[in-house]
Parts: sequence; structure tokens; C-alpha cells
Amino acid sequence: MENYVYTLAEAHAIDIIARTIAKCEIQTFEMKNGKIQENRGDLYWTLNIQPNYIETGTKFIYKLVTKLLMDKTALVLINQMLNKNLLYVADSYNTDKMIFTGKTFRNITVEDDEGNSINLTKTYNSENTIYYSLKNTKLKTASESFKNNTAKLLKASQNSFIKSNTPKWRLKSPGQQPTLIDSTTKQPISREKYKEKITEGLMSAEEAIILLSEQFDLENLMQNNSKNLTDFEGIFKKIGDTVAQNWNIPLDIFYASKTEKSTGTDDFVTMALDVYFELLEDGFNSSLVGKQDFLKGEYIKFNRLNINHRDLIDKASGWDKLISNGFSFNQLSKFLGLPTIDEDWANEHYITKNYANVKGGGEGE
Repeated sequence: MENYVYTLAEAHAIDIIARTIAKCEIQTFEMKNGKIQENRGDLYWTLNIQPNYIETGTKFIYKLVTKLLMDKTALVLINQMLNKNLLYVADSYNTDKMIFTGKTFRNITVEDDEGNSINLTKTYNSENTIYYSLKNTKLKTASESFKNNTAKLLKASQNSFIKSNTPKWRLKSPGQQPTLIDSTTKQPISREKYKEKITEGLMSAEEAIILLSEQFDLENLMQNNSKNLTDFEGIFKKIGDTVAQNWNIPLDIFYASKTEKSTGTDDFVTMALDVYFELLEDGFNSSLVGKQDFLKGEYIKFNRLNINHRDLIDKASGWDKLISNGFSFNQLSKFLGLPTIDEDWANEHYITKNYANVKGGGEGE
């Protein structure tokens, strides 16, 4: 149980991060007519809907992030089939120790959710893979030390709880007592056998009636020494708080206790998620877009704006202010995840606030 509590807390932290990233739309942009525009083509379909034949886009990203956070490395295979790139997350692989040249990967295994697997004989390299790696030796060492220390505390607390809540009885019997007679068999019974019969009734999980001779006095030695689970709860909370801190997850997000006024989500994105977003984007842009097209204006980006659920009615006054400050109808539709409208007015920008142009330095100029 000692390591289970820490492992459960860490698995929960990784799941929060992976689920949040997996729910985000991955946008693809291209340069068209001198302007950078969103392009929903084959690459968009691959990343968001169907990266391969065994996973959806959401499941693929979830597996990729989980693998990266758990193993500190992750390998994405790029298989070209019928002029289409299929992406797979490798479950296991071997790699060389090269540093200044691109790595090669062998003995690669890919599994599905049903436990089926395939071992690839092909050797992959930097041209047909995306290799992600995270390393923080000091944090790993600190986490292991904390896990071991809290394991000892949990073990001590567990032993104390068990000892304090295990009944212990004292059976008093004055000396020179007459022979005890079993009430059922009417035969003489030893004091040791009599103690066993009483103990059997005391320890029974069912209701029981204890036949106690007037010659004996039975006393519960642990009557006032029982303990509750407060010690456990305190250690569990300490483990959860520390794990959340290690992963930079605000406590109200970690414990799902977020309130309306909480800034937990914004802090979560800034402190915990942004580095993983950028890491994934760098890999996708490097391997799926390429240097030449990236420098021309094409790129891949996670849409962080749809991490929070947005209710159109609740935000109506806010949308009105955005429109009056120059945002077009279609821009806000994209922000909400709604389809855009093929109308000229939907792309127009309006400034209805009485803002002065301060370029000339005078009011109203």
C-alpha cells in the first residue's frame, strides 16, 4: 500500500495533463496569397481525427503524452502509405547512443488497446520518426526520496492503526476454582479450552452471545486506545499535495475543487502545460512540416483556447465587447469552435468604442 498511494497520485497527475492536452484541437496553418491562414487538409485530419488505423486523434495524443510523462521519452513513427502519413506511438524500442548525428531505432513494438502487438523489423531514423525526451535527474531523485520516506510513514501509521484497533482481552480467574463443565457436552473443560471458546465468539464477524462463567472477569485492554484514519488521511493529503507541486498542477485542479473565481486553469496552462505544448509542436513542425515550409509560414499549433468550456449565453456580454473592439463574427466563431459563415459581413471588423487616435498627441486627433 505504501507505494500504491504515491503511484496513484502520480498517475492522477499524468492523467490530468494528458487528458487536457488530448482534448485540444491541433491547428495547421499555411501561407496563402501572402497571408497566414488556417488550413484543414490532410495533415489536420491526421493529427485530429485519424493518425492511424487503430486510434483516433484524441487517443493518439493521450497515449503520446502519457508515454512521454511516464517514461520520459516517446517515439512517434511516421509511416507513409498511399501518399499519406500514418503516425504511431511506439510502445518499446531500442536506440543507439549517438549524440551529434541522428539516432536510429530498432526492435520497435507497437500495441493496440486489446493487447495485440507487432514487432517491426524495419530500422527507423530521424527522417521517419519524432523523438521526444524529458530529463530532470534532480526532480526524479527528490521524488524517489519522498516516495520512500512517505512509504515508511504509511507503514508505521498502518501498523499503529492495526495494533490500536486489534482487540486484546484479559481473562481474570481467581486461584483454586472448581472444575469447569462444558454447557453442551457436560464434560470437564480446561481453562485453555474455555479461553478458546470465548475468543471464538469475541472475534466472530457475526453477532454472538458469550457464555462467561461468574468465576471469571473479562476486560477489554484496548477499549480507550482505538485510532481513526486521521493519520492516514494526513499522509495521503501530503502525498497528493507534493505530487501536484512536482507536476506544477494547482491544488484546486488536482483535487477538482475549482471555483468560479479560481485562476487555477490559467495557472495550470502557464506553469504545467505550455512546456509540453511547445515540445509537441516543435516535434510536429520539425518532422511533419519541415524547415523550408515552416520558414514560408506553415506551422502546427495546439489551440489552448478550448481547454475551458465556454457557454455562449453566459459570455454574451463579453462577446459583445470583443465585437465592438474589432473582432469579427467569424473570429469569435472559431474561438467557440463554431462553423464560420461565408458572408462578407462576418469577416468585417468594427470599432464602436470612442477610442481616440493618440498618434498626433492631441485628444481627438
